[in-house]
Amino acid sequence: MHLVLITSLDALSRNNAASVLADLSPGTPVILHDLLDGGVVTRRVHRNSALVERESTVLEHGCLSCTVRFDLAPALLRLAAAGATRAIVGLPPGTTAENALDGLNTAAPRSFAIDTVALAVRPEDVEDQLWDHHTLFASGYTAVPEDSRTPGEFLIGEFLFADTVLTATSDLLPSDPELLLRGVQLIGELAPHATMVSLAGMTGLGGLGEHDDGQARTRSLPGMVLAPVRPSASFSAAASEASTEPFRTVEHRVERPLHPDRFRTALGAIARGCCFVRGTVWIAGMPDTRVAVQGVGPRVALANGGAWSIDARHGEWCRGTHLALTGDDLDDADIAGLLDACALTDEELRSMPSPGAASTPHQA
Repeated sequence: MHLVLITSLDALSRNNAASVLADLSPGTPVILHDLLDGGVVTRRVHRNSALVERESTVLEHGCLSCTVRFDLAPALLRLAAAGATRAIVGLPPGTTAENALDGLNTAAPRSFAIDTVALAVRPEDVEDQLWDHHTLFASGYTAVPEDSRTPGEFLIGEFLFADTVLTATSDLLPSDPELLLRGVQLIGELAPHATMVSLAGMTGLGGLGEHDDGQARTRSLPGMVLAPVRPSASFSAAASEASTEPFRTVEHRVERPLHPDRFRTALGAIARGCCFVRGTVWIAGMPDTRVAVQGVGPRVALANGGAWSIDARHGEWCRGTHLALTGDDLDDADIAGLLDACALTDEELRSMPSPGAASTPHQA
């Protein structure tokens, strides 16, 4: 069974996307899940704009992964048994596409082929959502109190994993052309790999991005840096009318290891005003560990990114610092100066143990 998977932060954008895609694919069932308080899962199935099934279930563990495994997968298998060869799936807001795919593959291995993973967003809202410091639960996006992710952290993860970004509109809020262009340009910096499509101008499903699971999971690795590109063709005319492009992505590399204390002190200033920070850092005293940096809005985190890889041609470690910072008022020289000042001096390098002396190199 072929699936078009729609992930979203809010139900309105998801519903808008599902409705448009369904109109362009007559007869294709649309299945929507929502997770409510108390572990209640509501499932609605539409076909040709008509509601053909509605059911609420109380799960023992009212979590998003259980929703996928114990309700979504069985519902899809029933549709397939009834003759459906394709379905449009609107995931519960806050459910990551990656977790949903893992759940489907666990519940019904090799039963589903993913045509595209599409993130439905309203471009005017993206910047504010990235800077929201509340949790998904506190901001009203999910009914799971234990979910400590911020809206921005969820969005960035979905931007990286998705093949398609579907830009939605709202019947409740009027569109602001300036904010729309600003949001579209920001999305182009955050998800340069994705096919961006306006739901308002869609005429068929042929323009959606194709899902490649391996590439999607590679893009989602901690610290991965993607090269920014211009917005996709469907937005090129509108984007060209903008007098300026407010958001930019600045990249900087440092070949020497960084002093841990100086980097820790400088990181706040380096990331200030950046809505998205990502990359890898070589920290002195940690020769075999690639430190991954991931910052969204007000939060910046460091994580173990695994071992450094080895240059297959020269047999040398591919160590070094490479950071990419996206924002709307970046000072390239200031960022470069702060990072360069973190690098070890010649004297500090001479006193540093030889990299790899205490361990055996291995391929990452």
